[in-house]
Amino acid sequence: MNTKNKIFFLILLQFTLCKLGLFAQTPSFIAQVSKNKVAVNEIFTVSFTLNGSGSNLVYPSFKGFDIYSGPNQSQSVSMVNGNVSQSTTLSLYILAKAEGRYTIGSASVMSGNQKLETKPIVIDVVKGNPQAQQQNQSQQQGSGKEKSQYASELSQDDLFVRTFLSKTKCYLGEQITITQKVYSRVDLRGFQNVKFPPYNGFWAQQENSNQQINLKQENVNGVNYYVADYNKVYLFPQRVGNITIDPVELECIVRRQTKRQPRNIFEQFFGAGGYEDVAVKVKSKPVKVDVIDLPTENKPADFTGAVGDFSFKVDISKNQVKANDAVNLKFTISGTGNIKLVEPMNLNLPESFESYDPKINESIKTIGCVSGSKTYDYLIIPREKGTFTLSNLGFSYFDVTKKKYISIPSPEITLQVLEGDGTNAQIISSNKKEIKETENDLRYIKIGDLNLKHKADEFFSSITHYLFLLIPLIGFIFAVVFKKNQIKTNSNLKLVKERKAAKLAKKQLSIAEKHLHLNNKDLFFNEVLNALNKYVGDKFNMTVLDLSKENISDMLLSKQVNEQTIQQLLETLNTCEYAKYAPSSVTGDLNKVYMDTLELISQIEEQIKS
Repeated sequence: MNTKNKIFFLILLQFTLCKLGLFAQTPSFIAQVSKNKVAVNEIFTVSFTLNGSGSNLVYPSFKGFDIYSGPNQSQSVSMVNGNVSQSTTLSLYILAKAEGRYTIGSASVMSGNQKLETKPIVIDVVKGNPQAQQQNQSQQQGSGKEKSQYASELSQDDLFVRTFLSKTKCYLGEQITITQKVYSRVDLRGFQNVKFPPYNGFWAQQENSNQQINLKQENVNGVNYYVADYNKVYLFPQRVGNITIDPVELECIVRRQTKRQPRNIFEQFFGAGGYEDVAVKVKSKPVKVDVIDLPTENKPADFTGAVGDFSFKVDISKNQVKANDAVNLKFTISGTGNIKLVEPMNLNLPESFESYDPKINESIKTIGCVSGSKTYDYLIIPREKGTFTLSNLGFSYFDVTKKKYISIPSPEITLQVLEGDGTNAQIISSNKKEIKETENDLRYIKIGDLNLKHKADEFFSSITHYLFLLIPLIGFIFAVVFKKNQIKTNSNLKLVKERKAAKLAKKQLSIAEKHLHLNNKDLFFNEVLNALNKYVGDKFNMTVLDLSKENISDMLLSKQVNEQTIQQLLETLNTCEYAKYAPSSVTGDLNKVYMDTLELISQIEEQIKS
């Protein structure tokens, strides 16, 4: 079949499918440009793409531009799982005539009974050659030799990071979401040396997602970008006023084509001089959040700071108990919001009841939002018999959607307290009443031979007697001092973490060893990276936000760790981070990485001690 017949056959097939209604797709109409910053007299492309079928195309106004050529039409037809789709693209080459900011308006087309319109596109026309200006900007980013080294130049419009907030104005304690996205028009391979902001003024919760970062397409002012949702954090403001969130900084690994000559016949055959992975620093802009205080009007007395959407229930372990026996009273809060920051309830118990600090259990999820449940388990002890009603055990929260306080009352709980065992025992009640005595404490006077001895022959008041008295006292003082020192040592979380850092890191490496035997490469590098970061953080009291390569290197140097060990640690971290985002590009013996990591931790421990 010759070329003419093939073209005729494809057109006939498309026409037949259209008539049969087999194009099972939702129609869409979009516009895009090759660039939205051009120079005077520079030619660029504007394209209109219709997914589906349509008619009555109306072009927008090209005021400020001359049409250099076009429109040029291209069509494509595809069939996936029996569903046929078609796409038609009309491209025009236009020329900018004068400086200024111009808008290419909306184009429209009729698809069936539906009118589809494109979004307007803003074009900035500048004097001179904008490409040279972009080269100067990229040179200021630390790549001054790019012009002579790489086949194409990299501008700030080709790679950047943006910070998005779900809300810029919120209540105190309200949950908002901050997302960092990387936009790229180049070959993006991975990320490294990320510096997240400290989120001052917020309680922050990182989204718990182990999914690999995926790129998706997004149109920004008419230009298509590949976008990576790099980081998502849930924030809860802790103070009122305008709070500025600092920028995020990171290095993007970009694969770029170099201008060097082919090194072998294969590179010469494929027409490429070679590629190189380079690190490009990008930085987002700071964002501001306006935090307003919660209203004081109609604020419940039992409000403990919960902001969001919650439910509440109360359970008691048993409704009948003997005096002086314990019973469990549980409060369970469930919902979405600042659940981790909710304070314990204030119990309104009868005077004869004792209560202890609650045992708190949490089940929190951080996928899409912070949600889950929190249980306060109180141990209470009734000291007197009787029938008691536990009331006023409700829960209140502020609903940001309804902008008002919601109070959830609890059902009245009846507790029957029976007479307890051992009624002759001494009982001390919670309200510090006097000791109750029911047993006669008088004894009969001893009669008969008293077996009295001379004072000199008595054991009491002798040297031996005093020695026996002093030995327990000395032992008690020693035990108290020892216990206080132990409590003081264990209360210093910094010292405890520092002392147990190596042990905990090696314990986590045992998990990596299991993935090693199962040949789970991605999970193995992830566990090694977590083990090293946790070891450095615990050993030197560094937070997650402080764990940058520069901070780690400076800290180890200050602890007299030699440079060779530091360099080995940084190389291991880089390998693990690179494997996390580009696992297919990392090769090598996993067992050697595991053994080297164990040896690395031991070397750091020995050098610090010495």
